Amino acid sequence: MQGLYGYFRRNLTGKKGQSGFTLIELLVVVTILGVLAAIVTLSLVGLTTNAQAKACEQEYKTVQAGLDAYMANNNVDSITATTGTSDMTSPVVLYNDGVAPNVIDATHPTYVRNSPTQWAYVWNASGRITGILKAGSGPAVPSGCVVSG
Repeated sequence: MQGLYGYFRRNLTGKKGQSGFTLIELLVVVTILGVLAAIVTLSLVGLTTNAQAKACEQEYKTVQAGLDAYMANNNVDSITATTGTSDMTSPVVLYNDGVAPNVIDATHPTYVRNSPTQWAYVWNASGRITGILKAGSGPAVPSGCVVSG
C-alpha cells in the first residue's frame, strides 16, 4: 500500500510540487462538456416541435370525432360549412362546460372529451374538417399538423 501512495504522490504533483490540473486539461474538459450540451440541446428542440405537431394532430382527430358525433346525435347529413376565418362567429358547440345556460344532459351533450380546442377548424358541408387555423390569440398551428383525408 505504501508503494501505491508513493506512486500517486510522484505522478500527481507538478514540477514545482503543486498538485492540480493544468489549464490545458481544464480547457479540454470544458470543451467536451460544451459539445455534449450542444448536442443534447439540439436534440431536445426537435422533440418539442414534434410533440406540438402530435398534440395538434390528436386534437384534430378529437374534433373530427366530436363533429361526427354531433351530426349523428342531431340526425343530420349535412352541416353549415365554415369559411376560412378564425373568429368563429357562429361555431358548432362541441364542448359544453355545464355553466348556465349550458346544462349537460341528454339534449345538451359534450361531444369532445377534454375542453375547448386550441385551434379553429374549417369544415365542409359534409362535416369533414378541411383546415386548421390559429384561433384568436391562441397558439400558432405547428407546421407538422396537417388535415388528413
